Amino acid sequence: MEQTLELKPFVRKKGQKYIEIEITDVTLHTSKKTPTSSTGKKIQKAINSDKPGRVYYPADHLKTSPDQTITMELLKMDPDFVKMVQNEESKGYKVLIRLPKKGIPLLAGQDTVQFMNSKNGKRIARKLAEKEKQE
Repeated sequence: MEQTLELKPFVRKKGQKYIEIEITDVTLHTSKKTPTSSTGKKIQKAINSDKPGRVYYPADHLKTSPDQTITMELLKMDPDFVKMVQNEESKGYKVLIRLPKKGIPLLAGQDTVQFMNSKNGKRIARKLAEKEKQE
């Protein structure tokens, strides 16, 4: 029996048990972060410990899109995530991914803020502002 991930609006059913994965923000970093090798294992660990977790992806893997397809594509590409969903569903849970109604906030990491306040960061910001004026 083949399993698929379906993207549907949520309708709560009586008697159904749910696990909710909430995506709270996207934070941009200037320092090199080691990409998360397995999103599914990281999420399973967060579920088991009942604590929030953080997943790292290189920015070049993300493409801007007006909807949440980026998030879904990253999760669907991870075989460990698909296996985790199948495992939870075999236990009787339905896995839900919750996104903020107003969109996922895009934040600057502390390292990014420090860089932008540095001499080099201010130079880059000035060059970007000059470039914007010329256009």
